[in-house]
Amino acid sequence: MKQLSDDRSAHQVAGDLDAMRALMHDSFRYVDSSGRQFDKETFLDQFVDPTAIQWIAQDTVTFDETVRGDLAVVQLLLEEKFILGTNAYEGRFWMLHLYVKEDGVWLWQGGQATMINEG
Repeated sequence: MKQLSDDRSAHQVAGDLDAMRALMHDSFRYVDSSGRQFDKETFLDQFVDPTAIQWIAQDTVTFDETVRGDLAVVQLLLEEKFILGTNAYEGRFWMLHLYVKEDGVWLWQGGQATMINEG
């Protein structure tokens, strides 16, 4: 799972839409730290497409996984830096990612992000 999670991050930061699309389940759902909901295509448009977002860094601080059969739950603490539109963002986010195995292939089913307030 760690390698798959690292690959997901690398594809996202690189803006590789095709690689990310192949990694994501068709019924993908994601809730960002502002509570906005995304399906597969809207996530790709907002958080991967280099015309919308410019990633500076997405670094894994902590990683924990629980795998039960064809379901994996991954908990991450990520440090992220990116430019979205005209605004620059930097922060730590706790992420919960779900992966499902279909036909022997792990796919990113979705997840949820929470901004960590360290003040």
